[in-house]
Order: sequence, then structure tokens, then C-alpha cells
Amino acid sequence: MENLTYEEAVKIGVREGIKYIKEQEYYKTTKRYDRRLRNTRLLLKHYRDLKVHDRLADSSSDKIYEENAIDILDDVEAIDDDEQYVQAISRTKKRTAVIIGHMNKVLKYYESICKNEGPQNERRYRIIKYLYIDPVEDNKNLIYEQAAEYFNLNVKTVGRDVRLAIEDLSILFFGIDGLKL
Repeated sequence: MENLTYEEAVKIGVREGIKYIKEQEYYKTTKRYDRRLRNTRLLLKHYRDLKVHDRLADSSSDKIYEENAIDILDDVEAIDDDEQYVQAISRTKKRTAVIIGHMNKVLKYYESICKNEGPQNERRYRIIKYLYIDPVEDNKNLIYEQAAEYFNLNVKTVGRDVRLAIEDLSILFFGIDGLKL
């Protein structure tokens, strides 16, 4: 290798440094986008459970639970401050209610978008609704094979529709952070 001048070495170093920074920015953006897709999948996967939690929080037994929460907490040794624990439960209930409300609005909006964009998009919504939203009698999460049979589709088509729907829903759930830039 020929001898490099100081200026040439600096230029190469700067060029490599810029390349490294761009790679790191791309990695962070990709990682953030992947996290949003993962979170969208998790929200959909646990939608039914969150709805149950939200309904339980609104029930009349909720007041009884709050009044007896300190007594219940006597059995929990790991928690030092009972009042703080009750406040944390209350915050969790409120957060769940906000998340469910947001999800319901987004899903309703997504349904109307899909209905206006043609049969393939409408099918995507119906598959998401079937897999994640509609109540299930046996209380188990449905799998793609069941959806494929129900809609008379190929399993790969169901998987593709779910992936595309989750990409769309990620943007609606998380706004600009749901976009892959």
C-alpha cells in the first residue's frame, strides 16, 4: 500500500466516520420501526384481554375492589407501600382505558378506509377483525390456518394480509413514529 499523506488519511477517516454514522442512524430508524410493528402486533394479540380488563375496571365491583384493596394487599409481602400500589393499579386501569379507546377509534377508521379501497383491503380488515377483535368462544387466539379456512384463502395470503394490515395500523396507532423513514 502506498504511503498516505496526512490529508488523505484524514479524508478517509472522515468518510468512514460519516458512513458509520449513517449506518447507525439507519439501524436506529429500522429498530424503531420494527418496535412499532411489534407493538402493533402485541396490541392486536392482546386486544381481547385488554377489553376484558377495561370492562372489569368499569364494573360495579370495581368500587368494592378499591375499598378492599388495602386489605388484599396485606397478603402481598413484596409491596412496601400499599397506597402506592393502589395508585399504580388505578393508573394502569386508566392507561388501559385510554389505549382501548384509541384502538377502537383507529380500528373503526381503518374499517372505513378499507371498505372504500376495494375488496382486497376490506378482506384485510375482516381478517384482522376475525383474528384479533371478534370474541372467540374457546378463549384462544386464532391462527392463520383457521382464518385461511374461514375465508377460503391460502395461508400465505392470510399472512400477507395480516402483515400489510399491521403496517397500516402501525401508522394509525403511532402516527409518524409508525412510518419507516
